[in-house]
Amino acid sequence: MKSTCPRRTVAALMVALSALVVAPAAASAKKQDLKVMTRNVYLGADIIPLATSPNEAAFEQAAAERFNTVLNNNFPARARSLAAEIKKAKPDLVGVQEATTWRRGADGVKDGPATPATKVVYDSATELLKALKKAGAPYKLAVERPWFDFEAPTALGYDVRITQNDAILIRKGSKVKVTKKFKGGFAHHFDPATVRGPAPELRGWVGVDGKLAGHKFRFVSTHLEAYSPAVADQQMQELLKKSGPLGSKKRHSILVGDFNSAPGANANDRGTARDANAYYSAIDAGFRNPLPKRKTCCFAEDLHSTANHLETWIDHVLVRPKIKAVKSGIVGTKQVGGLYPSDHAGIFATLRLKK
Repeated sequence: MKSTCPRRTVAALMVALSALVVAPAAASAKKQDLKVMTRNVYLGADIIPLATSPNEAAFEQAAAERFNTVLNNNFPARARSLAAEIKKAKPDLVGVQEATTWRRGADGVKDGPATPATKVVYDSATELLKALKKAGAPYKLAVERPWFDFEAPTALGYDVRITQNDAILIRKGSKVKVTKKFKGGFAHHFDPATVRGPAPELRGWVGVDGKLAGHKFRFVSTHLEAYSPAVADQQMQELLKKSGPLGSKKRHSILVGDFNSAPGANANDRGTARDANAYYSAIDAGFRNPLPKRKTCCFAEDLHSTANHLETWIDHVLVRPKIKAVKSGIVGTKQVGGLYPSDHAGIFATLRLKK
């Protein structure tokens, strides 16, 4: 009788050992482990050139260029990449920033909001939900809040309208039970001037209260001001004040979003290009960042370009008071089909809730 092949014996032994290693890891998952993600999906172009245009002709040309960039950045294709990220990470809740609806008006009508543009070019929240469903990872919209709605004439011969929203998606089949949905706006906001009048940026927040395996928590997503660090910090203070959505230090809370605020090497390093004050205001209020440092911003305006790299950490997942991160990662750092999914990277985390 032949003896067993040594290579087969070794292989069998390795399989047995791997089973011993994998089993405890699988068993380590807890019923109260909540998976979350923050994802800025990118409005499609940098619209600040509208504010710096010196006259009507320059404004209309800039608006046309912005819209062409939006079309070139092809959100329906990006939605498929974003859906693949979300499907793999399988978050229970996703805080979405820059969920944008682009509309155009009728040819020859260039009167701004006097005749509202109604033809939808794309609605990124709708496109993303469709892509998720097609990918076999269905989500639903839990709460949404518009905060920027501006219509402008273009050199293309028609008006273009942009509406930006903050939103929270919840995975269908998640064991999270949503007990409350809420949203609100900041009293402090930045309204850049344009030759067509001010463009009010009425930023705010969206949130849900939830329960998972008997553990209660609050999940809030926000997108703080990008062009005024002082206003961004004022907005964070509004979130944290006693009457704000994160006023209670005892409630188990998760704050995610694009803060437009990057932590420095220490709490005194508050003079970075992405001013750190808003971030450290949350830390001073008892929030912790349980994740390793991540660079999340920003790729070039044209998502086909590889000229820019992720250099700052402005997208965050913060927790308070006794929530532990047991896993985390970053998504969206590579092009898919020659196109980055967004100008930001996204962060996902598995958080262990405490009673």
